[in-house]
Amino acid sequence: MILYNLLRNLLYFVIMILAIFNGKLLKFFKSRLFQKIENDDFLNSGEEAIFIHFSSVGEFNLTKELISEILEGKKTGKKEKVILSVMTNTGFEAVSKEYSENRNVKIFYFPLDDFLAIRKIYKKYKIKKTLIIETEIWPNLYYFAAKNGELFIVNGRLTEKKLKSYLKFGWIVKKTVNRAKKIMVQSVSDRERYEKLGIKRDKIKVYKNLKYSIKYNKISEDQKKEYYDTVVDRNKKAIVCGSTRPDEEKIWLDVFEKININNEYQLIIVPRHLKRVYEIEKMILEKFSRNDYSLFTKIEKNKKNSETGKYKKIVIVDKMGILTDFYQMSDFAFVGGTLVDIGGHSILEPLYYGKKPIIGKYFQNIEEIVKDAKELGFIEIVENEDEIVEYLKKFENVDTREFFEKNNEINKILDEILY
Repeated sequence: MILYNLLRNLLYFVIMILAIFNGKLLKFFKSRLFQKIENDDFLNSGEEAIFIHFSSVGEFNLTKELISEILEGKKTGKKEKVILSVMTNTGFEAVSKEYSENRNVKIFYFPLDDFLAIRKIYKKYKIKKTLIIETEIWPNLYYFAAKNGELFIVNGRLTEKKLKSYLKFGWIVKKTVNRAKKIMVQSVSDRERYEKLGIKRDKIKVYKNLKYSIKYNKISEDQKKEYYDTVVDRNKKAIVCGSTRPDEEKIWLDVFEKININNEYQLIIVPRHLKRVYEIEKMILEKFSRNDYSLFTKIEKNKKNSETGKYKKIVIVDKMGILTDFYQMSDFAFVGGTLVDIGGHSILEPLYYGKKPIIGKYFQNIEEIVKDAKELGFIEIVENEDEIVEYLKKFENVDTREFFEKNNEINKILDEILY
């Protein structure tokens, strides 16, 4: 711990020098290391809080139901107060939007595992339990969490790549992670990798991914009508390619060219990163005319499709936060990061809406969920363009209610934490 904090202080010195010439970097560190930390009557005399740390919007979304259950005290009959710690700016904004008016919730930026800041939090607030969502190893946070109460790792995940990285610092990682009372991981493979770190076997439990507990938003009939009037051609089969990565769009454009001979399909591309929109436009223009495609924001602005009846063959969704809207409108849903070696993004959104996800062979990041879906025939794994074309000649929605009910183990996780 002493060596770790000495190295941190040295790193601070270097970063602060760089921050003098970088306003964004300076703002980032100031907001986390010099934020106001005080009790301000959040906890009454004798009250204790549960501290929950996650990194970003994604981890927050999968933790919402867990937070709700703890706040409402459905399992114990006692409502709890919760302190939420988040790393990213977008995560902080999402958490604040959800809970800023809730007097039983306190929100902080994670203070970058700074010894003094973490100590101050645990000194100002009586924290009985600390939950780390997924696997972020912060030695100071783990130390004060275990010293002042109980520490739990929830929805833990450890890839082979991360394992190799952590093994280089085995002396501190083993000691740090073993401070946890319970480590709840997503799969048997994750448990085995934790054991390779030297974590005591009796601390590790395997439960299904918290993502099974997420309640995704459903668009209204009015919203559907708006999409049908402007973007989605209800007379064609809509193929929605979500969270696409470089080279995946090219594959789907080739597929679309092969299968859309009779003008039966519409292709809707939702890239993972919007900065790639221009690159995707260039790809489209290699095979199709400028009149064949449009950006979603352009259609949204003009609202002309409802008047002219001219829908685009291809739509690029250049707006954040609406991928699930298009999954709901789709006839076929492809989940990106799987035809190229990224490891895959979540297949649960299309499944939640009764759509059978199409994925490629690279799904190592979502291996357990794919396995669960495969057992019930709720996923289509393809390896090349010909296989995609053959599948697109079919059509099948699936009833996934049982799938989510069977795999939602949030109550078992709450039992581990609260009792």
